[in-house]
Amino acid sequence: MSKFINAFVVGIDVSSEFSVVAMLEPSGSLIRKPFRIDHNPAGFNKLLQILKKEEERLKQKPIYFVESTGIFHLPLFFFLRSNDLKGFVLNPLCVHSIKILT
Repeated sequence: MSKFINAFVVGIDVSSEFSVVAMLEPSGSLIRKPFRIDHNPAGFNKLLQILKKEEERLKQKPIYFVESTGIFHLPLFFFLRSNDLKGFVLNPLCVHSIKILT
């Protein structure tokens, strides 16, 4: 069984200029409709503020998963990491192969 089953999970779909963020409560319910953040300081800080608000509400730090997209995911990944958030980079080919199996 996954250790992330009862976690506050954030999935981030990365493109070159923006990302789409989805957040799940520990119960697996969607916290809010997926939203877009731009790849600039204002967009990154917007995401950080939303994550901190949900962290306080859920009393749990988020764990984020970001798709590896060449170099486009790196600024966001390192920004979140520099703000003491735990995250993982996923290979999109592996994610796609899992999606096919389910």
